[in-house]
Amino acid sequence: MIFTESREGRRFVGEVPPGQPLMATLAQWCDNFRIQSGWALGSGLVRDALVRRLQDDGQWGDLEVVAGPSQLVHCTIAISERPGTDPPRDITARVQLVRPGGESVAGVLHEAVSASVELLAWTMDDITLRRYHDEETGLYRWLDVAVNVVEGDVTQSGRAAMEALPSRLLEPEEMPQLRVGDALEHPTLGHCVVVQVLDHDRVAIQMASGKVAQLHLGVLTLTRLGLRAGRMVYEAKVRRRNQ
Repeated sequence: MIFTESREGRRFVGEVPPGQPLMATLAQWCDNFRIQSGWALGSGLVRDALVRRLQDDGQWGDLEVVAGPSQLVHCTIAISERPGTDPPRDITARVQLVRPGGESVAGVLHEAVSASVELLAWTMDDITLRRYHDEETGLYRWLDVAVNVVEGDVTQSGRAAMEALPSRLLEPEEMPQLRVGDALEHPTLGHCVVVQVLDHDRVAIQMASGKVAQLHLGVLTLTRLGLRAGRMVYEAKVRRRNQ
């Protein structure tokens, strides 16, 4: 039996909009918010789901298409680390779907097109749950739980970072909070790397020359460019005075 206590985490609510792939959107969410371990609950409507049903022998069956619309009446998503994948992350969604007419389909969801799926999620930022393949059961069971160590002289917990956010909905290109190791493409300073988070409005950056300076985020607009060489990269633009 493996038990551990997590003291640092975040809570998220969101919607996967119509037409978007559910599992691919979850993977992008994990990338954007650096999520290594967590759980989520979902409900709503999906279309053309790819599911592996549980078989009589306890194994998961072949992939089958649940064509057309289905009600997602239950969805539990576990996020963990599984060696041998790239990235080494495992997102497993166990679902129950109800098709028009009342037929119920339960199993592991590989993908589905959202017709509107709402999510409630919890993350564990101070631990990483790692799995291994159990040959006897065919399941990816818990191997151990690793304690996360964040590099940098000053760090902020996931909770502190989220509490620092304004109480409004974030635009898609906005970030929750810069972290040590993030990179900025600044119009005058060039490529910079965040080496220290001072508070929700100030970070220390290292420029290509090696010089370290403080940067005030309140005068900048940041747009997420995506992951490059393992770093989350943002384009920084100086706000106009009337913005």
